Amino acid sequence: MLTCHKATHLMSARLDRPLPLGKKMSLTFHLMMCKSCHRCDKQLELIHQAGQGWHQKRIEEGLIEPDSNA
Repeated sequence: MLTCHKATHLMSARLDRPLPLGKKMSLTFHLMMCKSCHRCDKQLELIHQAGQGWHQKRIEEGLIEPDSNA
């Protein structure tokens, strides 16, 4: 079974790129069984969405270029 430590790494990684099927299945199973990791996953998603919203707002304000990583 996946450890919470490894699950956290996978949660973070899947925000940037798709996970291979085996890792995705392992993470999904772990999140169904572990309430703490499930909560952590939701918090990571919220932080990721907030960052994307901030970046989009900066683009709309003309403060950064659309293809900028700043």
